Amino acid sequence: MPKKVLLFLAEGFEDLEAVSILDVMGWTSYREHVPTVEVITTGFRPIVHSRFGLHANVDISFQDVDASDYAALAIPGGFHSHGFDEAYDERLHDLARCIHTQGSWIATFCVGVLPVAEAGILAGKRAVSYPFSRNHDNLGRLRELGVEVGDSEVVVDHRVISCAGPASSLQVAYRLLEAVIGPERGAEVRRLMCEHWRRPEDLPGS
Repeated sequence: MPKKVLLFLAEGFEDLEAVSILDVMGWTSYREHVPTVEVITTGFRPIVHSRFGLHANVDISFQDVDASDYAALAIPGGFHSHGFDEAYDERLHDLARCIHTQGSWIATFCVGVLPVAEAGILAGKRAVSYPFSRNHDNLGRLRELGVEVGDSEVVVDHRVISCAGPASSLQVAYRLLEAVIGPERGAEVRRLMCEHWRRPEDLPGS
């Protein structure tokens, strides 16, 4: 059975951050010897709108999610001006706590880490968030919640991955993939996606 990643989409989600999970996990089906990872989308509404034009029909309604079915939860960030405030709903807090308590991973992007921090999962741990919001002090909010703000673009602590913004989306997706299927198979997917393809052993016909 393929492992499953639950991708939670809030209204106004950041397009690249969501698509990076779909794309990287999708590449696990490109070779038979790589364990397949299936992405299941969910949200608080049947159709979720991104900030930059995507309309996502979710695979499963939020009330039907069974946390025990998933190896990981992924939460892209988004734009508060376009509805992302719904991500701070206690229902998502509860789901994040449940998934994390069972030993699964959580991957967050940009401000997607804030609901996880509000759920109490990151108290005394390290994380990072988007530092350039016009109307929100995201790093200050992390500190208020007892989180140590990291000084790198991607931070991994206590089975939670966070990043400073959409430019780090692929790195977050790769880290999550390695957590779900292991470093060796994760590295194989990165190679198939042509990361470091210029190494002699990776050239066609080598």
